[in-house]
Amino acid sequence: MKILVAGFVTIDSIQLAVRLINSVGGPPTYAGLICARFGHDVAAVTKVGNDFPDEQAVWLARNGITLRGGDRSLTRPTTRFRISNSAGTRSLTLLSRCEDLSPSQIPPDTRFNAALVSPIAGEVSTSLLTEISSRSDFTFLDPQGFVRSFDERGEVRLSELKDRSILTKVDAVKMDRAEAESLTGRSSPREALQKLAETGLRKALVTQGAGPCFVLDGTRIYEIEVPKVQVVDSTGAGDILSGAVISWYLKTRDFLRSACFGIAASSLSLHMIALAKIDLPMSVDDSAMRLFSLASPVASA
Repeated sequence: MKILVAGFVTIDSIQLAVRLINSVGGPPTYAGLICARFGHDVAAVTKVGNDFPDEQAVWLARNGITLRGGDRSLTRPTTRFRISNSAGTRSLTLLSRCEDLSPSQIPPDTRFNAALVSPIAGEVSTSLLTEISSRSDFTFLDPQGFVRSFDERGEVRLSELKDRSILTKVDAVKMDRAEAESLTGRSSPREALQKLAETGLRKALVTQGAGPCFVLDGTRIYEIEVPKVQVVDSTGAGDILSGAVISWYLKTRDFLRSACFGIAASSLSLHMIALAKIDLPMSVDDSAMRLFSLASPVASA
C-alpha cells in the first residue's frame, strides 16, 4: 500500500545523560521507516538543505525513504534541533529551519492509502494539508507544528491553534496532553476528545507520557494504560506511534486495536536511542494484545 508522510527530515543533536548523539530524525524518518518496515511504499514530502549528508540520504533510500530532487532546498539549510533529555523532561531548541513544503512535491497522479501529516516547525500550510487529504483515503494528523512557536533563541513554546479548519480535513488526530489543550481549550484528555468529536472527528488519541492514553473510536472514549518501561531516549517515540498506528490500521481497519499497537510500539522503543527505535521487538504484538484486552470505555462522545 502507498503511504505519504509530510514533515521535515531533520538532523538532531540529542543530549543524553552520558553522551551526545547526532542523528537523522523527523517524522518522515521515524514514522516513514516504520511504515516501510511493514512493507508499505512510502513517499516523503519534505525539505532538506544541501548540507544534508549524502551518506544519510543513501541510507534512507536503502531503507525505503527516497529524497527526490524537489526535496532539496537551494537556499536554506536542513532543519536542525537540539534535544535535551534531563530529569525526565525533554526540551527542544530549533537551530535552523529549511523552507516550507509545497503541494508540487506530492508525487503526481498518485493516490495514497494513508497519509501522515506531521509538521514540526510550521512547514505544512493549510492548503498543502487540504491537497494531501484529497489524495489520501485515510489522513492522520500530528498537529505539533501547527501549535508550536519559537522564540528568538529557538526554544519551543505551545500556542493556540490558529486555523481550526484543519481538524475538518483529517480522519484521525494524535496529540499529547498539552497539544490537545492547544487544539480544544480543554485540559482534560476526555473533555478534549469530546470537544474534537463535536467537529465530527471520530478517531483520535491523547498521550500523557507514562500516564494512560485516551482513545476516541467512534462514539466512545477508551482509557489505555501505558506499559512501564525505562526511558533512555524519547526522541521519535511519537512518530513511531503514528507510523505503527497507520500501518496496523491499514491492515485491520480497527482504530482502537491500531492505537494499542502504536502505544505498545512507542513504549517499547523508549529504551532505545534515536533510529534504533525503528527495529521493533517481537514482544510488541503481545504487549499490544494485552493493552487491547484491558482497554476500557470511560466516556461517550
